[in-house]
Amino acid sequence: MASQAFSLLMPFATSRNFFVQGRDAMSKIARFFSMLSLGLLVGAGAIAQPAGTEDADMRKEKLFATGSGVGLTHFRVVMPGILYRGGTEGPRASVDGPRAPLRNQSLQALCKAGFSQAVYAYRTGWNGTENVSCAGNWLQYEYHQWDNRAALKQVFIKLHGIITQGKGAMYVHCWYGLHASGFISATALAQFCGTAGWDSRRAAEYWDSVIPPKIRYPKEHDQVANFVRFTDPELQISAQDAARVCPP
Repeated sequence: MASQAFSLLMPFATSRNFFVQGRDAMSKIARFFSMLSLGLLVGAGAIAQPAGTEDADMRKEKLFATGSGVGLTHFRVVMPGILYRGGTEGPRASVDGPRAPLRNQSLQALCKAGFSQAVYAYRTGWNGTENVSCAGNWLQYEYHQWDNRAALKQVFIKLHGIITQGKGAMYVHCWYGLHASGFISATALAQFCGTAGWDSRRAAEYWDSVIPPKIRYPKEHDQVANFVRFTDPELQISAQDAARVCPP
């Protein structure tokens, strides 16, 4: 009789165990998807870096390859995923390229890497704005004189859009990746990264840091050190955006 009762109860016991095990499994699955969602949210806040820039450094130059054994010389990162600086074309990072705007091959390479803006800091050789399209992206190449405040403001308006919209990146260049591109980059740090610790004085120290002492010009240093931020509403970013895009 007892064995018969046990036999009758077994299916119910087995069903209960199955229910408990199933509930535990569903709980584990729910925790997994919760953590996965959190990871996706964190990842969504991360800044995508243009292809080929992952190893770029603020002070150590590299060659950004553009094909055919050449690339953009003196290439450095300023704001990861947002702003980069450098020179023109050459076979090695430290080689001084031509005193001219970028060639179409370089613009195409920047476009394909994910850049949306390129800025030439000198008038020499400039033939007009270029709009370059590539697979799934486009890039605008413009001239803005590096030491003209009105022109600098236009660069910052473009940069502000990249920061707040989270799309694209900007490459600013002169010939050797030092003075003009350095000036735009240093003042950009002072403009947008003040809440992240980048006041004008620190920006001037950064400008000095990549320029050999013999060609550190006091006038340009002082212009960075005394840079007055633009107060226009369209040139302000939140402290959260500054923490996201500004270097430490």
